[in-house]
Amino acid sequence: MNSNQQPQWQKKLEEIEAEISNSSQNSINAINSEKSKSMFLQVKNWFISLPAVGKIVVGLFGFAVTISLLKAVFSLVQLAISLAFLSVIVYFVYQFFIKSKS
Repeated sequence: MNSNQQPQWQKKLEEIEAEISNSSQNSINAINSEKSKSMFLQVKNWFISLPAVGKIVVGLFGFAVTISLLKAVFSLVQLAISLAFLSVIVYFVYQFFIKSKS
């Protein structure tokens, strides 16, 4: 009888642990969501309170940062394509010249 009860307790313990884990994860997600909403509202209110010239300056700065990030991403993509192309060339050179001599 003791061996039969042990799996039941083990299963019940695992269920409780899973329930605790899920509830703590949900509360962490809710806290993070509230913080991000609060931060967004603070930034939004700050932007609304700026004068027209300030809004233009912030907009131009945001546009410049966005363009810089896009340029960096496109450069990385270009680098990846170049490396892939170079790898294909090196592979074919190996296949035709070095492996054919063997």
